Amino acid sequence: MALLELLSITPSKWTDDTRMINTEGDMVDGLFQSNIDSESGLEQCRETLRELVRSEDLTPSDLSEEEKEAAMIVRNILEFERKTLFGNLPSEDGPPPGSLDMGGQFLTNKQRIDEQSKLFQIAKLVPKGALLHLHFNTELDAASVLRKARNVPNMYIRSVRPLLSEEDLRQTELVFSVMADHEVSEGVNIFSPDYVGDRTNWKNPSMAHRVWMKWSRFCDDFDTHFRDFAKMQIVHLPDRGSVSAAEAWVLTKLALDAEEVYKPDQTLNGIWSRFNQGTRCFKGLVNYRSAYEWYVGAAVDRMIEERVMYAELRPMLLDKSIPSDDGTQRIDNSEQMRLLLQAVQSKMQQLSSSKEQQRKFPFGVKVIYCAPRSISKEMMRVELRDCLKLALEYRGLICGFDLVGAEDRPHPIVFYLSELQAFRKTCDDLDIKIPFLFHAGESLLDTGGSEDKENSNLYAAVALGAERIGHAFSLIKHPHLIDMFKQMDICVELCLVSNELLHLCRNVKQHPFTALLAAGIPCTLNTDNPNLFNNSMAHEFYQAMVGAPAVSLHTWKQFAQWSIEYSYLSEEDKRQGLKILKTDWKDFCNMIRLDYGWLMTDGGVDETKARQAYGMTDPARAKYQIK
Repeated sequence: MALLELLSITPSKWTDDTRMINTEGDMVDGLFQSNIDSESGLEQCRETLRELVRSEDLTPSDLSEEEKEAAMIVRNILEFERKTLFGNLPSEDGPPPGSLDMGGQFLTNKQRIDEQSKLFQIAKLVPKGALLHLHFNTELDAASVLRKARNVPNMYIRSVRPLLSEEDLRQTELVFSVMADHEVSEGVNIFSPDYVGDRTNWKNPSMAHRVWMKWSRFCDDFDTHFRDFAKMQIVHLPDRGSVSAAEAWVLTKLALDAEEVYKPDQTLNGIWSRFNQGTRCFKGLVNYRSAYEWYVGAAVDRMIEERVMYAELRPMLLDKSIPSDDGTQRIDNSEQMRLLLQAVQSKMQQLSSSKEQQRKFPFGVKVIYCAPRSISKEMMRVELRDCLKLALEYRGLICGFDLVGAEDRPHPIVFYLSELQAFRKTCDDLDIKIPFLFHAGESLLDTGGSEDKENSNLYAAVALGAERIGHAFSLIKHPHLIDMFKQMDICVELCLVSNELLHLCRNVKQHPFTALLAAGIPCTLNTDNPNLFNNSMAHEFYQAMVGAPAVSLHTWKQFAQWSIEYSYLSEEDKRQGLKILKTDWKDFCNMIRLDYGWLMTDGGVDETKARQAYGMTDPARAKYQIK
């Protein structure tokens, strides 16, 4: 009613209207209650709801009873840990002290995951199939690599500034390299105000010999100049008690930590710059002969420990040689591949002592040749030719070609379009298969380091016939490309922890991987750069499980199966790998039932038994008990 009409209503008229409204109100109440009682249309709505849920359920209907029971146990453990071990639940009162967000920031949660989570212990034992996205020189923990360097007399270090204060320690960038004695000047002292090293002058032949300080002397002098650093606490790193003060400080330059990743003013570009500093620092610690040989064998040992049966490694071969241990000789890329094969074969020979050991890593490794996307076209042509030559020399070893580096910087894949197309044609001419396995979509802008959306590396990867894509984080923004991925059967190499720490998402619950799975895109789980991210394959599987309710034990199995099916093993090796996985998966499910089934009751987890198993009944052990 208009305001003027209301003002003109007489008392009798108002009474009549009020009576009518009351009557209509009674009618509404009666009709509503009648429909509540009759449940009209309710079952149809419920069935529609069930059908919608089923349409996004990734679990097949033909699971064995053992798998169903194991899946139920894992889901119940997850929910118990969400409520009790982490405890950060919705509440008007706010989260209790000591609680954390399960599936929240990885580095914030990592200590609790590692020390307390039964779900993580289960994730360690998952048969994981193949590891398809691993940058070769970042597989092993940095502490062990630094300890290896203690025995290398010709290991040198340079800094981009003199180290005179703690602020210098925070701001500098470090690089290691094995050098011959005649290549460096005696008496170089990074702790002196007269030290001349900066970001660029090491490239100048007249200055290069004046910027390198012997690593052994650096360690001794570090203790003198920065005594307080001997008391540093190194968290989230193995064997933290067995590193010197200098080594402990270097470790802070390698692995990313929670403070620098999650600080309020950190940006994607800022964390990428820090990540690149870490990769440059680590490079020289493994790029010399004895470390290279040791590293390959140790990397295989780690993969076996993580229940990985095969890997496709991504070494950076832009530097055409690495030094011998005394720096007087150079080992070219061809010799490096020979050393790699020799080390893998030696490790597999050790495993051949028993059939049970041999089946843990039966297929060895292959290599994905990587080149940085920042180089000129002329340099890229050299890289592509060298890749072809290595593929001809070591038949069956080189299984792909990739472009690596931050995608928000030059150059996009299309910058090298003519070179890459010529490479494809040359492969056909030589009758060799080297598919493109590009990093693409590891970006929020997705414009290939330009201002033009047409430079998206995802577009270029599809146009060039890529068979697998690393990351593909921004693929979800391109519905048409998703259809193309499905038509072309392109597999995505997921790197969940990497994408979080490099600021593509805040945490795994914001990651779009479940949307890719729901769209029918095959995906695998991978560690990317584990010594920089402090992650493992177990962490990747754990993060996937806590990242979305749609992920189940079967999803873990599917990831492992896809990793074998989309690898570049021979068809016969794939069949054998899937057969091994099938047996291992059955054993894994039975292990869950035997080791964790006793924690269950009809309604889920038995709270009393679980609190006992988690040490929550003993105040001395209840480190993270939520009140």
